[in-house]
Amino acid sequence: MEKIWRLIVDEARDPHMNMAIDEAIMLRQAGAGSQPTLRIYKWLYPSLSIGRFQYLNFEAPVSAGDLPIVKRPTGGGAVMHNESGFTYSVIYREDSCAIPRGVINSYKKIHSGIIEALAGLDIKAGFHLNIDKGVKLAAGRTCFASPVEFDVMCGGRKIAGAAQRRKFGAVLHQGEVSLGLDDRLKWSYNNFLIAFTNGLSRHLKAKFLKDRISDIELKLAEELIADHIEEVNR
Repeated sequence: MEKIWRLIVDEARDPHMNMAIDEAIMLRQAGAGSQPTLRIYKWLYPSLSIGRFQYLNFEAPVSAGDLPIVKRPTGGGAVMHNESGFTYSVIYREDSCAIPRGVINSYKKIHSGIIEALAGLDIKAGFHLNIDKGVKLAAGRTCFASPVEFDVMCGGRKIAGAAQRRKFGAVLHQGEVSLGLDDRLKWSYNNFLIAFTNGLSRHLKAKFLKDRISDIELKLAEELIADHIEEVNR
């Protein structure tokens, strides 16, 4: 049976607001138990996001230059966001049965939808499988330089990764897909958006209904922004 999800195809926003909105939707899920949400969004300008356990003294990628930095509510490594990337978040209550329980099961399920989306665009991709189950991403590393189990790989390169956070029964899964694979593999953002939502819809058995960020979520996000800015400077 298909479950009804909210689909928010958002506008480009300031990095701190992007992170605050994701966290606000997660907190609303925890409190009100609203519908599972898929949010797809852009960045107002090129930025670097770092995991919640990273600090400013980490080894940033040389190509990051002087990009503004924002701290994500989730873990993982540093990720550069620009026009060659596709950013999304999946937010739901773990007891909703919207996605299989557990970090590994949910990560694999969501990334299966991404692999199907890429296949629909004639891009052959598959999972990164760790032989050593104990391998984890070091706190000072960049996300796309360090694949972990069930990241999405293409041609020996990591092209999709994510990080999660669980709080008060709600799950926030934040992910990034690298669209700029090389000069031969190009497609439009909108074409990938359609393939992406179709792939997730089939794998999650979800029916996506277009919606918007609620006024309550926006107000909560505005209250959280100060915390996000302060976290980066700690």
